[in-house]
Amino acid sequence: MKYLLGVDGGGTKTVVAIANGFGEIVSLSTTDSVDVLNVSFEEVEGKLKNTLNEVLSKANVEIDDICFSCFGMSTFGDIPGTEKEIEAMIKTVLPKSIVVNDVRVALEGALPNSAGMILLAGTGAMAMAKDEDGRVFRVDGWGEHVGDLGSGYFIGRMVLQTAFEEYDGRRKQTPLLEMVKDFAKVSDLREILTRCKGSNVRTYIASFSKIACQAAEQGLNEASQILSTSVRELIKSAKALVKQLNFEPIPVSYAGGLFNCEYFRDKFKSLLENLPKVKVVEPEFLPYVGALVMAAKEVLNSEEWLAFYDGLHKNVKELSV
Repeated sequence: MKYLLGVDGGGTKTVVAIANGFGEIVSLSTTDSVDVLNVSFEEVEGKLKNTLNEVLSKANVEIDDICFSCFGMSTFGDIPGTEKEIEAMIKTVLPKSIVVNDVRVALEGALPNSAGMILLAGTGAMAMAKDEDGRVFRVDGWGEHVGDLGSGYFIGRMVLQTAFEEYDGRRKQTPLLEMVKDFAKVSDLREILTRCKGSNVRTYIASFSKIACQAAEQGLNEASQILSTSVRELIKSAKALVKQLNFEPIPVSYAGGLFNCEYFRDKFKSLLENLPKVKVVEPEFLPYVGALVMAAKEVLNSEEWLAFYDGLHKNVKELSV
């Protein structure tokens, strides 16, 4: 029996999955961030090895039974020269593997059988596309300090900035201030400041994007404006990427935690549908399945691939992580 392993290694959550040659997901495990720009290489390697051992144990599969794997790693390809370091680390975890950016596996999961584009908006944000010749293009994903416009971090930071403006009296106080305090479990807003520095600050600040969603759905104008600003940034990235593609219509899908917010998702899709050359499509699979798809395409022949793909459709939609 051939087994494949796929990793969706994000800035907040990492999913590791094993599938057999029939497209059946036999095991899933999760860990937190494997972003080597925010977590040390040693810690990332330890997390991956521990999660790999866990997922193998759940599946009752030996590591030598994995014929190939694909690791989608946050920040891979972002900074020239870091790819070799990340690849070397991955080879110590599982030698028979390829390494790509985590948005690349999201793209493959959303559009496994066609050219097209994905907008990923989670803790970070990036637009990525593949053309009919297999070439890959990207826009943004440059980290919270200089990019990731429209991301969960982008929204969370604006939520906190607005809350502190209300706290100071620089703007009229709204229910947003109390919502932020309740979410953070603090009685004084200033208590948040100790969590806004040091390790995992990116994830912490991004978590406040949930408040923007809740407040917008309750009709709070300040939150609606924040989400609208975020959506406009993502649409700008989509427009920039459309200019680089020479085919149409361009299937455009989406992935990432922000799209769990119905208010955000509906506003995003509404604006995206107005772009020329674009056709909005639902993602076919989750990003971790995209990693399995990329691994499968490396080692399966055409007949095996079709059986694997059909198997995914029969069982994977019921799985959640």
